[in-house]
Amino acid sequence: PIPLSLKILFVIFILWILGSIFAIFQRYEIGVPFFGSYLYGMSASLIVLVLDVIAPITFLFGLWNRKHWAPMVAYCYMVIFLINGAIAVFTLSDKLDLMQILFPNIVELMFLIIIYKNRNYFK
Repeated sequence: PIPLSLKILFVIFILWILGSIFAIFQRYEIGVPFFGSYLYGMSASLIVLVLDVIAPITFLFGLWNRKHWAPMVAYCYMVIFLINGAIAVFTLSDKLDLMQILFPNIVELMFLIIIYKNRNYFK
């Protein structure tokens, strides 16, 4: 059976994916911070689609089917989020509130820790 912490994470990711799907058009208009710059239009939508929808779906598929590669998928896209947030602290703090930058990074770090602690589930 899936450990409880991963079940909770599964539900959170489903909600995250649904929220991201509904926000794609909004991100098209207002943009997203990405590695020190702000992307708008199709680029912003593509970033949201890949990092907020496709990558989590891939991880959830691997989690559900107990695939050994699932944690690596999660680590890769979560590290992208964390690096992006670290860069945003230094480059976009004039456009974004510090909590807008740090809160998602803290959440992603907690997700990363949960997945790492449950890595034996995937073996």
